[in-house]
Amino acid sequence: MNTLLNRRDYLGTSTGEPMRTQVAHRPIAIPVFPATSETTSSEPISDWDLLIVSERTTSGLTLSSQPVASTEATRSALNELRQLSGLTWEQLARLFNVSRRSLHFWASGQPLYPSNEERLNRLLGTVRYINRGSASINRSILLSPSSDGRIPLDLLIAGWYEEVKQLIGSGNTPQKSPLKPLSEDAIASRMPQKPEELVDALHDPIHREVGRSRTVRAVRSRKRDSNQ
Repeated sequence: MNTLLNRRDYLGTSTGEPMRTQVAHRPIAIPVFPATSETTSSEPISDWDLLIVSERTTSGLTLSSQPVASTEATRSALNELRQLSGLTWEQLARLFNVSRRSLHFWASGQPLYPSNEERLNRLLGTVRYINRGSASINRSILLSPSSDGRIPLDLLIAGWYEEVKQLIGSGNTPQKSPLKPLSEDAIASRMPQKPEELVDALHDPIHREVGRSRTVRAVRSRKRDSNQ
């Protein structure tokens, strides 16, 4: 990857003052990862392959942090998109026009650019809308051509999210009813006994009912005696 350098304009004055250097505030890009072989150079560039650098002074460089998306929100949204859609990492990479390596970076917690964050949320919203309740069914719908020959996955790659919603329709998956909080009596009944109550129970005398016991007598069968 070629390094882009800033042009420095040298300006002078008509009064014979010494030449002063003005530094143009133009962003430059420096490579972060080492150069790869020709077999992998055709892969799309990930968000972390480049860092945007702003040269503000002649003594040093100031780095500007471009990725702003929340890492936890990104990881959660990406995992949900993969679970609902049933698509492979290769197919998901085509949706973002990035390499699988970029998706693994995002899944491991690295932030992404706002443009990719917006695309991720739109894709997740579309898959939630068409969700049939099964990842295998959703994947089959996304990969199967419609009556007019269009494949929903290709439409998602092109960014036609509303067209996919109209083409497939709502999944109408049953929503989970929110759990109601327990009452105070129910919470109290589920609480474990206090330690002092358990200790006192060990010293309680065992109650035994005193009464007359019946003696057991052996009774011979008359039928058996008659047969003999």
